[in-house]
Amino acid sequence: MKVVGVIPARYASTRLPGKPLVQIAGKPMIQWVWEAALRAETLTDVLVATDDDRIALAVKGFGGEAVMTSVDCPSGTDRIAEALIGREAGVVVNIQGDEPLMNPLTVDECVRALLADDGAAVGSAMTPIHDWEEFISPSVVKVVTDGRHRALYFSRSPIPDWSRVAPNDRGGEPMGMKHLGLYVYRRVALDAIVKLPPSRYEKIEKLEQLRFLEAGYRITMIKVAEAAVGVDTPEDLARVEKLLSR
Repeated sequence: MKVVGVIPARYASTRLPGKPLVQIAGKPMIQWVWEAALRAETLTDVLVATDDDRIALAVKGFGGEAVMTSVDCPSGTDRIAEALIGREAGVVVNIQGDEPLMNPLTVDECVRALLADDGAAVGSAMTPIHDWEEFISPSVVKVVTDGRHRALYFSRSPIPDWSRVAPNDRGGEPMGMKHLGLYVYRRVALDAIVKLPPSRYEKIEKLEQLRFLEAGYRITMIKVAEAAVGVDTPEDLARVEKLLSR
């Protein structure tokens, strides 16, 4: 079965214009992501899905494969689905283009978890939250899972609500689990998901993955020790460059 990793990359960014092409320790960010994806053992192919000739040119310049997509794609998921038209893929991995420090082992673990769960259509990752400010922040997406490690719900609100549980009765559990933006789709599920309209809770929470749950698609989750550092602001860029320069 072919497992294709796709990195959606737009030039437009409110806080960091041209983000995929910003230089980090001598390379454009998209190249760092590409090279990290190539280290994932489960990926058969890796490609960049973009709507900008400048990004496509840069990708081809470092030996990568770029596929041009429409500027009208409403989300990265739609861009990935369009890039794969006519291409063989049994499993598709949505790789975040703004995480140059992405751990390829997380990709492999998500792919293997999905393949091991016949009842799941999507795989994703989560990491423990131990900081109170992070737990209550609406910019941090939280997820709760069932006994089979399948997602029950995602929210920007702090879930679960520990207010009725004494600290000593938590059994050493973290405050919550932070959802990471890596997705692994069975191809048939991806093709069906992009045809669905935005769902009720998706529109309330502004979280696309709730559309999957509301449509009945099960999401299997894997737990990782820590999240990759994303780049959204100039401050993030400086932090990542310092880490990569080491």
